[in-house]
Amino acid sequence: MDSSKLLIGHSNRIEKIKVSGNSMLPLYSDGDILMLDILAYDKISPIVGDIIVCKHPYVKDMLLIKKVSRIDKDKRLFIVGINPDESTDSRSFGTISQRSVLGKIICKFDDNLEP
Repeated sequence: MDSSKLLIGHSNRIEKIKVSGNSMLPLYSDGDILMLDILAYDKISPIVGDIIVCKHPYVKDMLLIKKVSRIDKDKRLFIVGINPDESTDSRSFGTISQRSVLGKIICKFDDNLEP
């Protein structure tokens, strides 16, 4: 099994991703493993407060984990890191398109749990 994906049942809906950096402290720390629901926004849109994974608007192949802080009338998202001193987010690059959102973080993986 690909180590970057966690299969639940017979679904490819959930992926494991690893946090890199401190922009989401204290909620998520560098090295934390999170569960990403890649189908979360197939039929609905993100709402304020959702933690999302999206493509960086200017850096190819860079993904961001951010909190949706505001949704503009044109449905563009203003996203922020919880730790502003360590975050590159909409405060520096502006709003992002909903098309750049890859999914919703649904939980932190606790690797201390026994199977």
